[in-house]
Amino acid sequence: MMRALKREPWRTCRVMMLTMLTMLSILILIPGCQGIQNTRRSAGEHPLDSRIRIHRSSDGSRQDFAALIAEISSRDVVFLGETHLDDITHQVELSVLKGIHAAGRSVVVSLEMFSRDRQQLLDDYLAGTVSEDQFLADSHPWNNYETGYRPIIEWARRTGSPVVAANVPRSVWRKAAFGGGLSALDADQRATIADTLLPNSQRYWDRYDRTVRGHGHVTVDQQPEQRLEKVQSLWDNTMGESVARAVKQHPGSVVVHVNGGFHTLEHDGTAHQFQLRSPEASVKTVHIVPSFDLSQVEIEAGDARADWIVVTEPVARGLSDGSLAVYMTRPLRYRIDAPPRSAGQAPLLIWLSEQGIDPDQRLQQLRSRFGAVPCLVVVEPIYSNGSGGTWLAEDHRDEDISTIAFGLQRLRQRLLAQRRLDPDRVVLAGDGDTADLIASVAIGDADWPIAITETMAAPGWFAMEGLPPPVAEDDAHPGTGLMVLISSEHQDAWQLEAVARAAVGSPMRVEAITGEDRRELLYQRIADALDR
Repeated sequence: MMRALKREPWRTCRVMMLTMLTMLSILILIPGCQGIQNTRRSAGEHPLDSRIRIHRSSDGSRQDFAALIAEISSRDVVFLGETHLDDITHQVELSVLKGIHAAGRSVVVSLEMFSRDRQQLLDDYLAGTVSEDQFLADSHPWNNYETGYRPIIEWARRTGSPVVAANVPRSVWRKAAFGGGLSALDADQRATIADTLLPNSQRYWDRYDRTVRGHGHVTVDQQPEQRLEKVQSLWDNTMGESVARAVKQHPGSVVVHVNGGFHTLEHDGTAHQFQLRSPEASVKTVHIVPSFDLSQVEIEAGDARADWIVVTEPVARGLSDGSLAVYMTRPLRYRIDAPPRSAGQAPLLIWLSEQGIDPDQRLQQLRSRFGAVPCLVVVEPIYSNGSGGTWLAEDHRDEDISTIAFGLQRLRQRLLAQRRLDPDRVVLAGDGDTADLIASVAIGDADWPIAITETMAAPGWFAMEGLPPPVAEDDAHPGTGLMVLISSEHQDAWQLEAVARAAVGSPMRVEAITGEDRRELLYQRIADALDR
């Protein structure tokens, strides 16, 4: 296994000061940190406490995770309203499930993210009678399933907790809402919608109209009874009924339903539909929302959004508009093509996309070249328009390198935590205009034991960076280090850098190549590193 990073790559004193200032400016985004504080946790502190703020809405008071669990674990139903793409939000949800379970209550998980027609398939997967590959192929999971909901499903498998596929199938609600109403459905389709449609509140629809204003499908001035067959009503009614059924089928359990925050905001929508069907049940709602400045969060007494407000630190996001991201001062967006988990631990290639190249096109090219085995990630330039862009701004190059280095470190951590990857076969690579950046980020950094790049240019800014003190023998770099494929014209300059870096314990290899075969040779060196 790779060792944790024990030192920062040293630059000149000026660069080090800039790096420190940059890192301090984004310290609130570092996992496990909020300002400068002692990171050692007391016995009663939850691992997420430093990355979330929890408030009880009745009095606005700040509470800890234990207080939240103590209250909600005594209820029949807990509604978790989420921002679908936020990584810490999903960690909070999983921790809520674990906390209620640890409090001695059995748990039933109910999810907006799966439709009723997939319930049997979901049950079969939980029971171990179908493979994960088959489950994912047939269950139509959301595109951020891997980063958002898989941990919940896998926890349910391990603990034997039932999971409810609570929503309406997409094909059904589209047909009902836009193709003729409930009368247009056959019996099987109709069974995937709540038996009886009950109206949502006028307050709910007023808020809905304000929220989706301008999207072209809002019919204003309709009474709630006239909107029963609208998409939002079909979702809320069906999810509310699904939760009510789960309460009856699993007496004594806590049903935890996860949905988008709007569905249960102010106890409306799905929460309201459930209470109409189960008025005697005890319910608590939790609204989870990200904020980039936890220290400034204040909740007023009587906040109507939910019984509990959990504010999270944005760290990473799931798929949105085609790309995932880790959060920095600028989002570090990336595209991923991962092999199925059943294939075993995969090597990982993180490729820094070049200027003017569509990241999706590069991802396809890399898959074609390296085959089905590795997990491939293409990272977009931080100054990007989605189809190319630039990595560094001339007037603050040092700050950009520090920001990118931080983001790539966070990206690597998230990928290793979320995917089934081999931590000993992680390669950072790129070519052309990314070569100097890769060299600056990776040189001497123990978290990047393998970095490979190709350039026809001289070392440039990389040759102007200061060197750290030599490392102790027992702190030697764990991998082969940085490999640079270069033209013979600049071989001497790069070789001088290799000698200087080696003298301080930062392994670096230089290989001269011709222009005709440089891309193919780069790919071959990457393939060798992935296959080692």
